[in-house]
Amino acid sequence: MATGTVEERLAPPRPAKPQVKTHVSVKAGGRFPRWLRALDTVHRADGPRVLPIDALAVGGAAALAGVPLKALVPLTAALITVLYVSNWYRFRTTLETQGVLWAISLIGMPTALTVLVAFAIAPEVALWVRKDAVRFGIVAASALIGMRLLTWFTLVESRRRGVGLRRTLIVGDSKHGRLLSRKLMRFPEVGLLPVAMLPTGNGHGYTRFVPSFPAAQELSRAIADADIEHVVLAPDGSDEAILECVKGSEGDVSFSMLPPLSEFFLHPGLVTQAGGLPLIPLGKIAQHHRALPGKRLFDIAVGSLIMIVIGPILALVALGIKVLDHGPILYRQRRVGRDGRVFHMLKFRSMVVGAERLIIDLRDHNVSNGLLFKVYDDPRVTRVGRLIRRLSIDELPQLWNVIRGDMSLVGPRPLAVEPQDFGPVDNQRHAVRPGITGYWQVSGSNELTYEEMIKLDFAYIENWSLWLDMRLLVRTIPALLHRRGPS
Repeated sequence: MATGTVEERLAPPRPAKPQVKTHVSVKAGGRFPRWLRALDTVHRADGPRVLPIDALAVGGAAALAGVPLKALVPLTAALITVLYVSNWYRFRTTLETQGVLWAISLIGMPTALTVLVAFAIAPEVALWVRKDAVRFGIVAASALIGMRLLTWFTLVESRRRGVGLRRTLIVGDSKHGRLLSRKLMRFPEVGLLPVAMLPTGNGHGYTRFVPSFPAAQELSRAIADADIEHVVLAPDGSDEAILECVKGSEGDVSFSMLPPLSEFFLHPGLVTQAGGLPLIPLGKIAQHHRALPGKRLFDIAVGSLIMIVIGPILALVALGIKVLDHGPILYRQRRVGRDGRVFHMLKFRSMVVGAERLIIDLRDHNVSNGLLFKVYDDPRVTRVGRLIRRLSIDELPQLWNVIRGDMSLVGPRPLAVEPQDFGPVDNQRHAVRPGITGYWQVSGSNELTYEEMIKLDFAYIENWSLWLDMRLLVRTIPALLHRRGPS
Protein backbone atom coordinates (compact mmCIF):
# COMPACT_ATOMS: atom_id res chain seq x y z
CA MET A 1 0.00 0.00 0.00
CA ALA A 2 1.10 3.57 -0.62
CA THR A 3 2.35 5.63 2.34
CA GLY A 4 2.55 9.35 3.05
CA THR A 5 0.05 12.22 2.86
CA VAL A 6 -2.45 12.72 0.07
CA GLU A 7 -0.42 15.65 -1.23
CA GLU A 8 2.71 13.50 -1.38
CA ARG A 9 0.91 10.71 -3.21
CA LEU A 10 -0.60 13.04 -5.80
CA ALA A 11 2.50 15.15 -6.34
CA PRO A 12 3.82 15.29 -9.95
CA PRO A 13 6.76 13.06 -10.73
CA ARG A 14 10.32 14.28 -10.44
CA PRO A 15 12.45 14.31 -13.61
CA ALA A 16 14.89 11.89 -12.00
CA LYS A 17 15.02 8.21 -12.87
CA PRO A 18 11.67 6.38 -12.43
CA GLN A 19 10.93 4.90 -9.07
CA VAL A 20 10.13 1.25 -8.55
CA LYS A 21 7.27 0.55 -6.17
CA THR A 22 7.94 -2.54 -4.06
CA HIS A 23 4.79 -4.36 -2.89
CA VAL A 24 6.29 -7.60 -1.56
CA SER A 25 9.22 -8.01 0.75
CA VAL A 26 12.25 -9.42 -0.99
CA LYS A 27 12.57 -11.88 1.89
CA ALA A 28 9.03 -13.17 1.29
CA GLY A 29 10.28 -15.77 -1.16
CA GLY A 30 11.93 -16.12 -4.51
CA ARG A 31 14.79 -18.39 -3.46
CA PHE A 32 15.76 -20.44 -6.50
CA PRO A 33 18.38 -23.08 -5.61
CA ARG A 34 20.53 -24.53 -8.37
CA TRP A 35 19.00 -28.00 -8.21
CA LEU A 36 15.52 -26.52 -8.71
CA ARG A 37 16.69 -24.34 -11.59
CA ALA A 38 18.13 -27.46 -13.21
CA LEU A 39 14.81 -29.24 -12.71
CA ASP A 40 12.97 -26.26 -14.16
CA THR A 41 15.27 -26.33 -17.20
CA VAL A 42 14.54 -30.02 -17.75
CA HIS A 43 10.81 -29.48 -17.38
CA ARG A 44 10.81 -26.68 -19.96
CA ALA A 45 13.15 -28.61 -22.29
CA ASP A 46 15.10 -25.39 -22.52
CA GLY A 47 17.95 -25.89 -24.96
CA PRO A 48 20.24 -28.70 -26.15
CA ARG A 49 21.61 -29.35 -22.66
CA VAL A 50 18.40 -31.28 -21.97
CA LEU A 51 19.01 -33.64 -24.92
CA PRO A 52 21.18 -36.19 -23.04
CA ILE A 53 18.73 -36.25 -20.13
CA ASP A 54 15.80 -37.01 -22.43
CA ALA A 55 17.90 -39.59 -24.28
CA LEU A 56 18.71 -41.38 -21.01
CA ALA A 57 15.05 -41.32 -19.95
CA VAL A 58 13.86 -42.67 -23.30
CA GLY A 59 16.61 -45.26 -23.58
CA GLY A 60 16.19 -46.47 -20.01
CA ALA A 61 12.41 -46.81 -20.33
CA ALA A 62 12.72 -48.62 -23.67
CA ALA A 63 15.31 -51.02 -22.26
CA LEU A 64 13.03 -51.85 -19.32
CA ALA A 65 10.22 -52.44 -21.81
CA GLY A 66 12.31 -55.07 -23.58
CA VAL A 67 13.35 -53.16 -26.71
CA PRO A 68 16.62 -54.78 -27.88
CA LEU A 69 19.77 -52.66 -27.91
CA LYS A 70 20.21 -52.89 -31.70
CA ALA A 71 16.84 -51.17 -32.17
CA LEU A 72 16.92 -48.98 -29.05
CA VAL A 73 20.03 -46.97 -29.91
CA PRO A 74 19.10 -45.86 -33.47
CA LEU A 75 15.46 -45.23 -32.51
CA THR A 76 16.47 -43.10 -29.52
CA ALA A 77 18.90 -41.09 -31.62
CA ALA A 78 16.27 -40.63 -34.33
CA LEU A 79 13.57 -39.50 -31.88
CA ILE A 80 15.81 -36.98 -30.10
CA THR A 81 16.90 -35.60 -33.49
CA VAL A 82 13.31 -35.21 -34.68
CA LEU A 83 12.33 -33.57 -31.38
CA TYR A 84 15.20 -31.13 -31.77
CA VAL A 85 14.32 -30.24 -35.36
CA SER A 86 10.63 -29.85 -34.49
CA ASN A 87 11.40 -27.16 -31.88
CA TRP A 88 10.84 -29.25 -28.74
CA TYR A 89 14.02 -27.80 -27.17
CA ARG A 90 13.22 -24.11 -27.62
CA PHE A 91 13.13 -21.40 -24.98
CA ARG A 92 9.92 -21.31 -22.94
CA THR A 93 8.93 -18.82 -20.28
CA THR A 94 8.04 -19.97 -16.80
CA LEU A 95 4.37 -19.36 -17.65
CA GLU A 96 4.42 -22.02 -20.34
CA THR A 97 5.55 -24.68 -17.87
CA GLN A 98 2.21 -24.94 -16.08
CA GLY A 99 1.23 -28.58 -16.32
CA VAL A 100 2.39 -30.80 -19.17
CA LEU A 101 -0.07 -29.83 -21.89
CA TRP A 102 2.74 -28.35 -23.98
CA ALA A 103 4.65 -31.64 -23.87
CA ILE A 104 1.58 -33.73 -24.73
CA SER A 105 0.70 -31.48 -27.68
CA LEU A 106 4.24 -31.58 -29.10
CA ILE A 107 5.24 -35.21 -28.58
CA GLY A 108 2.80 -36.89 -30.99
CA MET A 109 4.21 -35.80 -34.35
CA PRO A 110 7.92 -36.50 -33.63
CA THR A 111 7.15 -39.92 -32.15
CA ALA A 112 4.88 -40.92 -35.03
CA LEU A 113 7.42 -39.70 -37.57
CA THR A 114 10.20 -41.73 -35.95
CA VAL A 115 8.09 -44.89 -35.99
CA LEU A 116 6.99 -44.35 -39.61
CA VAL A 117 10.60 -43.89 -40.74
CA ALA A 118 11.52 -47.13 -38.98
CA PHE A 119 8.65 -48.84 -40.82
CA ALA A 120 9.82 -47.44 -44.15
CA ILE A 121 13.44 -48.56 -43.86
CA ALA A 122 12.78 -51.94 -42.20
CA PRO A 123 12.77 -54.86 -44.65
CA GLU A 124 9.56 -56.85 -44.93
CA VAL A 125 11.17 -59.94 -43.40
CA ALA A 126 12.31 -58.04 -40.32
CA LEU A 127 8.89 -57.93 -38.64
CA TRP A 128 10.54 -57.61 -35.23
CA VAL A 129 11.95 -54.22 -36.20
CA ARG A 130 8.47 -52.84 -36.74
CA LYS A 131 7.11 -54.35 -33.54
CA ASP A 132 10.02 -52.89 -31.58
CA ALA A 133 9.46 -49.50 -33.25
CA VAL A 134 5.82 -49.41 -32.17
CA ARG A 135 6.70 -50.48 -28.64
CA PHE A 136 9.51 -47.93 -28.53
CA GLY A 137 7.22 -45.10 -29.68
CA ILE A 138 4.66 -45.78 -26.96
CA VAL A 139 7.26 -46.17 -24.22
CA ALA A 140 9.32 -43.14 -25.34
CA ALA A 141 6.33 -40.78 -25.42
CA SER A 142 5.19 -42.06 -22.02
CA ALA A 143 8.67 -41.61 -20.55
CA LEU A 144 9.03 -38.02 -21.75
CA ILE A 145 5.58 -37.00 -20.55
CA GLY A 146 5.97 -38.93 -17.28
CA MET A 147 9.27 -37.18 -16.54
CA ARG A 148 7.60 -33.79 -17.13
CA LEU A 149 4.79 -34.77 -14.76
CA LEU A 150 7.29 -35.54 -12.01
CA THR A 151 9.24 -32.33 -12.58
CA TRP A 152 6.03 -30.30 -12.62
CA PHE A 153 4.74 -31.74 -9.35
CA THR A 154 8.10 -30.95 -7.75
CA LEU A 155 8.06 -27.39 -9.09
CA VAL A 156 4.49 -26.80 -7.89
CA GLU A 157 5.20 -27.98 -4.36
CA SER A 158 8.40 -25.92 -4.22
CA ARG A 159 6.66 -22.78 -5.48
CA ARG A 160 3.85 -23.15 -2.95
CA ARG A 161 6.52 -23.11 -0.24
CA GLY A 162 7.97 -19.90 -1.70
CA VAL A 163 10.93 -21.59 -3.36
CA GLY A 164 11.67 -21.33 -7.09
CA LEU A 165 9.75 -18.13 -7.80
CA ARG A 166 11.01 -15.65 -10.39
CA ARG A 167 11.28 -12.05 -9.24
CA THR A 168 8.66 -10.18 -11.23
CA LEU A 169 8.10 -6.55 -12.19
CA ILE A 170 4.55 -5.47 -13.06
CA VAL A 171 4.31 -2.62 -15.55
CA GLY A 172 0.90 -1.04 -16.16
CA ASP A 173 -1.98 0.95 -14.79
CA SER A 174 -2.58 0.74 -11.06
CA LYS A 175 -5.94 -1.06 -11.19
CA HIS A 176 -4.77 -4.01 -13.25
CA GLY A 177 -1.37 -4.04 -11.56
CA ARG A 178 -2.81 -4.38 -8.06
CA LEU A 179 -5.21 -7.11 -9.17
CA LEU A 180 -2.47 -9.05 -10.93
CA SER A 181 -0.16 -8.71 -7.92
CA ARG A 182 -2.81 -10.21 -5.62
CA LYS A 183 -3.46 -13.07 -8.05
CA LEU A 184 0.22 -13.96 -8.34
CA MET A 185 0.58 -13.98 -4.56
CA ARG A 186 -2.47 -16.24 -4.14
CA PHE A 187 -1.36 -18.63 -6.90
CA PRO A 188 2.40 -19.14 -6.43
CA GLU A 189 2.37 -22.20 -8.70
CA VAL A 190 2.47 -19.75 -11.61
CA GLY A 191 6.10 -19.24 -10.60
CA LEU A 192 6.13 -15.43 -10.41
CA LEU A 193 6.83 -13.39 -7.28
CA PRO A 194 5.71 -9.75 -7.70
CA VAL A 195 8.41 -7.69 -5.99
CA ALA A 196 8.04 -4.34 -7.75
CA MET A 197 5.62 -2.26 -9.80
CA LEU A 198 6.16 0.45 -12.38
CA PRO A 199 2.72 2.12 -12.70
CA THR A 200 1.75 4.03 -15.83
CA GLY A 201 -1.37 5.88 -14.65
CA ASN A 202 -3.10 7.67 -11.77
CA GLY A 203 -5.58 6.40 -9.25
CA HIS A 204 -6.25 4.47 -6.09
CA GLY A 205 -3.36 5.75 -4.02
CA TYR A 206 -0.58 5.15 -6.59
CA THR A 207 1.87 7.83 -7.59
CA ARG A 208 2.11 8.48 -11.28
CA PHE A 209 5.75 7.53 -11.72
CA VAL A 210 5.87 7.78 -15.53
CA PRO A 211 3.40 9.69 -17.74
CA SER A 212 2.91 6.89 -20.29
CA PHE A 213 4.19 3.41 -21.02
CA PRO A 214 7.87 3.44 -19.92
CA ALA A 215 10.65 3.77 -22.43
CA ALA A 216 13.04 0.90 -22.89
CA GLN A 217 15.77 2.68 -20.93
CA GLU A 218 13.45 3.28 -17.97
CA LEU A 219 12.34 -0.33 -17.93
CA SER A 220 15.93 -1.58 -18.12
CA ARG A 221 16.84 0.56 -15.14
CA ALA A 222 13.90 -0.76 -13.11
CA ILE A 223 14.84 -4.34 -14.03
CA ALA A 224 18.39 -3.82 -12.83
CA ASP A 225 17.37 -2.05 -9.61
CA ALA A 226 15.06 -4.86 -8.45
CA ASP A 227 17.03 -7.79 -9.92
CA ILE A 228 14.04 -8.78 -12.08
CA GLU A 229 13.77 -12.07 -14.00
CA HIS A 230 10.28 -11.64 -15.46
CA VAL A 231 8.19 -8.63 -16.52
CA VAL A 232 4.40 -8.61 -16.81
CA LEU A 233 2.97 -5.83 -18.98
CA ALA A 234 -0.53 -4.75 -17.96
CA PRO A 235 -1.50 -1.90 -20.30
CA ASP A 236 -4.96 -0.32 -20.15
CA GLY A 237 -5.27 -0.32 -23.93
CA SER A 238 -3.49 -0.93 -27.21
CA ASP A 239 -0.16 0.87 -27.27
CA GLU A 240 2.59 0.58 -29.89
CA ALA A 241 5.10 1.49 -27.18
CA ILE A 242 4.66 -2.03 -25.79
CA LEU A 243 6.68 -3.40 -28.71
CA GLU A 244 9.48 -0.92 -28.16
CA CYS A 245 9.37 -1.65 -24.43
CA VAL A 246 9.96 -5.37 -25.02
CA LYS A 247 12.33 -5.26 -27.97
CA GLY A 248 14.45 -2.36 -26.81
CA SER A 249 14.93 -3.29 -23.17
CA GLU A 250 18.18 -4.85 -22.03
CA GLY A 251 18.69 -7.77 -19.72
CA ASP A 252 18.12 -11.49 -19.78
CA VAL A 253 14.46 -11.36 -18.73
CA SER A 254 11.28 -12.86 -20.14
CA PHE A 255 8.03 -10.99 -20.76
CA SER A 256 4.33 -11.70 -20.63
CA MET A 257 1.28 -9.49 -21.08
CA LEU A 258 -2.13 -9.19 -19.46
CA PRO A 259 -4.41 -8.36 -22.44
CA PRO A 260 -6.58 -5.23 -22.02
CA LEU A 261 -9.82 -7.18 -22.63
CA SER A 262 -8.82 -10.02 -20.35
CA GLU A 263 -12.32 -11.48 -20.09
CA PHE A 264 -12.18 -12.40 -23.78
CA PHE A 265 -8.85 -14.26 -23.61
CA LEU A 266 -9.65 -17.29 -21.53
CA HIS A 267 -8.97 -20.05 -24.08
CA PRO A 268 -6.60 -22.40 -22.18
CA GLY A 269 -4.83 -23.41 -25.39
CA LEU A 270 -3.84 -19.85 -26.22
CA VAL A 271 -2.92 -18.28 -22.87
CA THR A 272 -1.77 -19.15 -19.38
CA GLN A 273 -4.06 -18.35 -16.47
CA ALA A 274 -3.08 -16.89 -13.12
CA GLY A 275 -6.14 -17.19 -10.90
CA GLY A 276 -8.47 -16.54 -13.82
CA LEU A 277 -6.38 -13.74 -15.33
CA PRO A 278 -4.93 -14.59 -18.77
CA LEU A 279 -1.22 -14.03 -19.32
CA ILE A 280 0.19 -14.18 -22.84
CA PRO A 281 3.89 -15.21 -22.96
CA LEU A 282 5.92 -12.84 -25.13
CA GLY A 283 9.23 -14.68 -24.81
CA LYS A 284 12.46 -12.73 -25.02
CA ILE A 285 14.60 -11.46 -27.83
CA ALA A 286 18.37 -11.67 -28.39
CA GLN A 287 18.87 -15.16 -26.97
CA HIS A 288 21.41 -15.93 -29.67
CA HIS A 289 23.96 -17.23 -27.15
CA ARG A 290 21.93 -20.42 -26.67
CA ALA A 291 18.69 -20.21 -28.67
CA LEU A 292 20.05 -21.25 -32.07
CA PRO A 293 21.93 -24.51 -31.40
CA GLY A 294 22.84 -26.54 -34.47
CA LYS A 295 22.15 -23.67 -36.87
CA ARG A 296 25.82 -23.15 -37.71
CA LEU A 297 26.37 -26.84 -38.45
CA PHE A 298 23.23 -26.84 -40.60
CA ASP A 299 24.48 -23.79 -42.53
CA ILE A 300 27.88 -25.31 -43.25
CA ALA A 301 26.53 -28.69 -44.34
CA VAL A 302 23.65 -27.44 -46.50
CA GLY A 303 25.55 -24.41 -47.82
CA SER A 304 28.49 -26.54 -48.96
CA LEU A 305 26.16 -29.05 -50.61
CA ILE A 306 24.32 -26.30 -52.50
CA MET A 307 27.59 -24.77 -53.70
CA ILE A 308 28.72 -28.13 -55.09
CA VAL A 309 25.39 -28.74 -56.86
CA ILE A 310 25.13 -25.27 -58.42
CA GLY A 311 28.84 -25.04 -59.29
CA PRO A 312 28.17 -25.13 -63.08
CA ILE A 313 25.60 -22.31 -62.74
CA LEU A 314 28.08 -20.15 -60.85
CA ALA A 315 30.72 -20.69 -63.53
CA LEU A 316 28.25 -19.90 -66.34
CA VAL A 317 27.07 -16.66 -64.70
CA ALA A 318 30.65 -15.55 -64.04
CA LEU A 319 31.54 -16.15 -67.68
CA GLY A 320 28.47 -14.20 -68.86
CA ILE A 321 29.31 -11.17 -66.71
CA LYS A 322 32.94 -11.15 -67.86
CA VAL A 323 32.17 -11.54 -71.57
CA LEU A 324 29.02 -9.39 -71.94
CA ASP A 325 29.40 -6.69 -69.28
CA HIS A 326 33.17 -6.72 -68.77
CA GLY A 327 34.58 -5.46 -65.50
CA PRO A 328 34.75 -7.39 -62.22
CA ILE A 329 32.58 -10.48 -61.70
CA LEU A 330 31.88 -10.07 -58.00
CA TYR A 331 30.67 -7.06 -56.07
CA ARG A 332 31.60 -6.61 -52.40
CA GLN A 333 29.32 -4.43 -50.29
CA ARG A 334 29.51 -3.42 -46.63
CA ARG A 335 26.62 -4.88 -44.65
CA VAL A 336 25.70 -4.95 -40.96
CA GLY A 337 25.85 -8.44 -39.46
CA ARG A 338 25.50 -10.18 -36.13
CA ASP A 339 25.99 -7.96 -33.07
CA GLY A 340 26.37 -4.95 -35.36
CA ARG A 341 29.65 -6.14 -36.88
CA VAL A 342 30.29 -4.98 -40.44
CA PHE A 343 31.29 -7.51 -43.11
CA HIS A 344 31.62 -7.55 -46.89
CA MET A 345 28.77 -9.41 -48.58
CA LEU A 346 29.45 -11.01 -51.96
CA LYS A 347 27.16 -10.75 -54.97
CA PHE A 348 27.49 -11.27 -58.69
CA ARG A 349 27.88 -7.79 -60.14
CA SER A 350 24.54 -6.87 -61.70
CA MET A 351 25.06 -3.09 -62.05
CA VAL A 352 27.45 -0.83 -63.87
CA VAL A 353 30.82 -0.20 -62.25
CA GLY A 354 30.55 2.64 -59.72
CA ALA A 355 26.78 2.22 -59.30
CA GLU A 356 26.90 3.20 -55.62
CA ARG A 357 27.96 6.73 -56.59
CA LEU A 358 24.72 7.15 -58.57
CA ILE A 359 22.40 6.49 -55.62
CA ILE A 360 22.19 10.20 -54.78
CA ASP A 361 20.68 10.92 -58.20
CA LEU A 362 18.00 8.25 -57.64
CA ARG A 363 16.85 9.17 -54.12
CA ASP A 364 13.61 10.69 -55.41
CA HIS A 365 12.73 7.40 -57.15
CA ASN A 366 12.98 5.25 -54.00
CA VAL A 367 9.74 3.24 -53.64
CA SER A 368 10.55 1.89 -50.17
CA ASN A 369 10.88 3.49 -46.74
CA GLY A 370 12.97 3.31 -43.61
CA LEU A 371 16.49 2.08 -44.31
CA LEU A 372 15.47 0.28 -47.52
CA PHE A 373 16.32 1.59 -50.99
CA LYS A 374 14.46 0.11 -53.97
CA VAL A 375 13.92 1.56 -57.45
CA TYR A 376 11.74 0.28 -60.28
CA ASP A 377 13.59 -0.15 -63.59
CA ASP A 378 16.89 0.86 -62.02
CA PRO A 379 19.00 2.33 -64.86
CA ARG A 380 22.20 1.12 -63.19
CA VAL A 381 21.36 -2.57 -63.83
CA THR A 382 23.20 -4.21 -66.74
CA ARG A 383 21.78 -6.63 -69.34
CA VAL A 384 23.08 -9.71 -67.58
CA GLY A 385 22.16 -8.12 -64.28
CA ARG A 386 18.46 -7.95 -65.16
CA LEU A 387 18.44 -11.66 -65.91
CA ILE A 388 20.26 -12.85 -62.80
CA ARG A 389 18.39 -10.44 -60.51
CA ARG A 390 15.04 -11.75 -61.75
CA LEU A 391 15.72 -15.11 -60.05
CA SER A 392 18.09 -13.73 -57.38
CA ILE A 393 20.99 -15.62 -58.94
CA ASP A 394 23.14 -12.62 -58.12
CA GLU A 395 22.79 -13.58 -54.44
CA LEU A 396 24.36 -17.05 -54.83
CA PRO A 397 27.95 -15.99 -53.99
CA GLN A 398 26.67 -15.28 -50.48
CA LEU A 399 26.90 -19.02 -49.90
CA TRP A 400 30.59 -18.34 -49.36
CA ASN A 401 29.63 -15.76 -46.69
CA VAL A 402 27.55 -18.50 -45.07
CA ILE A 403 30.43 -20.98 -45.02
CA ARG A 404 32.78 -18.31 -43.65
CA GLY A 405 30.36 -17.50 -40.83
CA ASP A 406 29.40 -13.96 -41.85
CA MET A 407 25.86 -15.03 -42.74
CA SER A 408 23.34 -17.83 -42.36
CA LEU A 409 21.17 -19.51 -44.98
CA VAL A 410 18.05 -18.16 -43.25
CA GLY A 411 17.79 -15.03 -41.16
CA PRO A 412 17.15 -11.26 -41.22
CA ARG A 413 18.38 -9.64 -44.42
CA PRO A 414 21.59 -7.57 -43.93
CA LEU A 415 21.20 -3.94 -44.98
CA ALA A 416 23.70 -1.71 -46.76
CA VAL A 417 23.80 0.94 -44.02
CA GLU A 418 25.97 1.72 -41.02
CA PRO A 419 25.37 0.19 -37.55
CA GLN A 420 24.58 3.59 -36.02
CA ASP A 421 21.68 4.07 -38.47
CA PHE A 422 19.57 1.52 -36.58
CA GLY A 423 17.38 2.45 -33.64
CA PRO A 424 17.22 0.55 -30.32
CA VAL A 425 14.29 -1.60 -31.54
CA ASP A 426 15.29 -2.56 -35.08
CA ASN A 427 18.88 -3.07 -33.92
CA GLN A 428 17.67 -6.20 -32.07
CA ARG A 429 17.42 -8.00 -35.42
CA HIS A 430 21.22 -8.26 -35.28
CA ALA A 431 20.96 -10.76 -32.41
CA VAL A 432 21.49 -13.51 -35.01
CA ARG A 433 23.50 -13.87 -38.20
CA PRO A 434 21.85 -12.25 -41.25
CA GLY A 435 20.48 -14.61 -43.87
CA ILE A 436 20.26 -15.10 -47.61
CA THR A 437 16.54 -15.74 -47.29
CA GLY A 438 13.93 -15.49 -44.55
CA TYR A 439 10.37 -14.57 -43.63
CA TRP A 440 10.67 -11.29 -45.50
CA GLN A 441 11.63 -12.91 -48.80
CA VAL A 442 8.79 -15.47 -48.75
CA SER A 443 6.12 -13.06 -47.46
CA GLY A 444 6.17 -10.31 -50.05
CA SER A 445 9.84 -9.37 -50.39
CA ASN A 446 10.30 -5.93 -51.92
CA GLU A 447 6.59 -5.10 -51.68
CA LEU A 448 6.85 -4.95 -47.88
CA THR A 449 7.65 -1.82 -45.91
CA TYR A 450 10.62 -1.46 -43.60
CA GLU A 451 8.40 -1.75 -40.50
CA GLU A 452 6.82 -4.94 -41.84
CA MET A 453 10.26 -6.40 -42.51
CA ILE A 454 11.36 -5.66 -38.93
CA LYS A 455 8.27 -7.40 -37.50
CA LEU A 456 8.92 -10.48 -39.64
CA ASP A 457 12.56 -10.54 -38.51
CA PHE A 458 11.45 -10.53 -34.86
CA ALA A 459 8.93 -13.30 -35.58
CA TYR A 460 11.70 -15.42 -37.10
CA ILE A 461 14.09 -14.92 -34.15
CA GLU A 462 11.37 -15.70 -31.60
CA ASN A 463 10.19 -18.87 -33.36
CA TRP A 464 13.44 -20.24 -34.78
CA SER A 465 13.99 -23.94 -35.26
CA LEU A 466 15.85 -26.07 -37.79
CA TRP A 467 12.46 -27.20 -39.05
CA LEU A 468 11.50 -23.55 -39.66
CA ASP A 469 14.75 -22.97 -41.58
CA MET A 470 14.01 -25.98 -43.79
CA ARG A 471 10.49 -24.77 -44.53
CA LEU A 472 11.65 -21.25 -45.38
CA LEU A 473 14.34 -22.60 -47.71
CA VAL A 474 11.73 -24.66 -49.56
CA ARG A 475 9.28 -21.73 -49.70
CA THR A 476 12.00 -19.50 -51.16
CA ILE A 477 11.84 -21.33 -54.51
CA PRO A 478 8.21 -20.45 -55.38
CA ALA A 479 8.75 -16.97 -53.90
CA LEU A 480 11.53 -16.37 -56.44
CA LEU A 481 9.39 -17.65 -59.31
CA HIS A 482 6.57 -15.26 -58.38
CA ARG A 483 8.69 -12.35 -57.28
CA ARG A 484 6.96 -9.02 -56.67
CA GLY A 485 8.21 -5.47 -56.48
CA PRO A 486 11.44 -3.90 -57.76
CA SER A 487 14.35 -6.26 -58.30
